[in-house]
Parts: sequence; structure tokens; C-alpha cells
Amino acid sequence: MKKIISVLLLAATCHGVNAQEPVLSFDGELYFIPGSMTKGGEAFMVSVNMSDNKGFTIYDGDFNVVGEFADPTVGQHYQQRRVILSRVVDPGTSSDSRTRAATDDWTVENDQTFDCTTSSTLAGFEMYSDNNNYHSRYLYVTQTLFDDDEDFEYVRTRQTIVPISINYSDYVKEHSTGTSNEPIYSISYGDATLDSIMQANGAYEYQYFWDSERGKQMLRLYKYETYGGIYTEGIEIVTLDGTVKAFLPGITYLSSAYYFRGKCYVQGYGNDNSSVLYLLGNGTTGIKEVRRAKADIFVSRVGNDLVFDSDSDGKQTLVMSTMDGRVVRSLPAKQGSNHLSLSELHGGVYIVTLYQQSRPMKSAKIIVR
Repeated sequence: MKKIISVLLLAATCHGVNAQEPVLSFDGELYFIPGSMTKGGEAFMVSVNMSDNKGFTIYDGDFNVVGEFADPTVGQHYQQRRVILSRVVDPGTSSDSRTRAATDDWTVENDQTFDCTTSSTLAGFEMYSDNNNYHSRYLYVTQTLFDDDEDFEYVRTRQTIVPISINYSDYVKEHSTGTSNEPIYSISYGDATLDSIMQANGAYEYQYFWDSERGKQMLRLYKYETYGGIYTEGIEIVTLDGTVKAFLPGITYLSSAYYFRGKCYVQGYGNDNSSVLYLLGNGTTGIKEVRRAKADIFVSRVGNDLVFDSDSDGKQTLVMSTMDGRVVRSLPAKQGSNHLSLSELHGGVYIVTLYQQSRPMKSAKIIVR
């Protein structure tokens, strides 16, 4: 009898093991495609590799793969040249002395060429609805948001590799379609004479020094020139097979989509924080631009602090970097007023960017004197 019981227990144990659900295996974080935005009304899941954003996989309710995407734009080689130039200026108060100084030749302090590769252009955005069905839902892939067919669509930036023989600023001025790929100036040096000198020379940084030969204090100015790089032309809405269904020029990323009183709007931004609002049409009627606004100034100077107001309680970070990309300040932002100390920073131009999680929201150039 004891032997029979042991066999029965073993059979029950084996049956329990066989009944367990299989272990799922996938890369990246999971996101929804809501059923209300799919052709058949059934939700899908999307796994996105957040470490490199090189692609994603779409799963059905049983986690069977129904679609895959790998970003073909990743890994393309290009070069970028950065030149640092300087010139010495007499900081005299007369306009004549400043005019003469501005005609002197610039001296090359540093000239470097970098080998680079393109990164992923895949981008997600947040979805909001006036009935709260999609409040603050992050999306990478949709099926019926942009049109009413069965294709899965994703959003990516359209980028062009600028040859190293071309000055990047000149390329931006020639190809800009409403917003700039370069951040905006938002704060002056606070000194009229210095402002005038910097602007007349197109300088980004400065340094006072004592010139023993002249027996007076002089001003050394610095500016940067960049050749080659990556230029963002706008945003593309693309299917998994690479078909471009729509192109939205002059913006570098989409931030949010809004369902509001039966209509859907999409908000886009340029690097200078210029904004564009699009109305999504029903069926196949397309995407219509309904508003394009110039950049707003989101930072101010109070004493030795940089102050900005945040209306979001999400995960925001203010990052301050030099013109060559070196981060010098980083501040987790809270809702309301935020202060970032500028003490002990060298005089010059810095780029300040406000990030929502890892996505840039606003950007500006500031000048520290």
C-alpha cells in the first residue's frame, strides 16, 4: 500500500510541473497598443529595448510575435570637425576700438575631427484623452492613431548626414523649415559693453587677462565652428516595412497626442522649443498643421541662479552643458520654481536642456558672465 501511495504522489507532482505557464522571454520594456487604437479592437503589447532603442517586437494576447522592427538607420558612419578659435580684444568703451578689434584674424586654438556613427531615430510619445482613457500613456507603436488601416506605424526622426566639408551652422540656416536645430539665446551677459563685444565678434566665451606689454586688462574671446554632423529635417510616420506615410517638417520630436472633443491633435517641437500642433484627420484624410509657434524663453536669471518654472510633476531633469557637450550641472526638477546655481562656472555660453525622463523637452543657450 505504501508503494502505491508513493507512485500516486509522484504522478501528482509531475502533473503540477507540467501545468505551469511557460516562462516568457523578451528584450526591453513593455508598452501597450490600446485596443481602442487597433483595427480589431484588441490590445497588443510592444517590447522596446530602452538601452539602445534599436527596435521593438509586437505581441498578441498570448505573447505570440505578430510584428518586428529593427532600425536600419543605426550605425552609419560620419565625421564631425570642431574648431576652437580665439582673438584678443581691447575691452575699451569706445565703439571704434571694438570695431577695429572685430577685424583682426582669429587664431585656431584647437582643431579636431571625430569619427561617429548614427544612433537610433526611434521615438515614443505620450497619449492623453479628455475622458482619461489614455491619460499619460506612453506609446511607441500604434495602428489606427494616424490612419484607419491595419498597418502598424511608428515615429522616427528623418536625419541627414552633413558632409564634413560644410559648416553646420550654414547648413542649418539654409535648410531650416520653421524651427532651428540650434538652441536659442535666452540670457545676456548683463553688461552692455561686453554684450556688444561678444555679439560683434560672434563669440561664445570670454576671459579677461592682464597684458603687461599694453599695461592694461584685455579680453580674449572664443568661438566654435562645427563642420559636418547630423541634421534633423523632421518627423516621419512609418510602417514596419519602411513605407513613409507622412512627413512633418521642421520638428525634431513629438511630445504628446491629445484626444479632445472628438478630435486628435499631435504636438511637436524643434530643438529651439518652437512648437507645431497638428490635427489628425479621420480615415485617410491626413495630417494638417494648425499652429506653429516661435520658441518661448523658459529660463530666467535671478542673482547667481538660473530659475525655471515646471508645470509637470513627472520625472524632469535640467541639464546644463558646455558647447562641446560636457555636462557641468544637473538638477532633478520639481513642480513649481526650480533654482540652478551658476557659481564657479567660467564665463561663456552654455546649453540648458529640460528632459522629461530621457526625452528633451526644451532647450536654450544661456550666457554666463
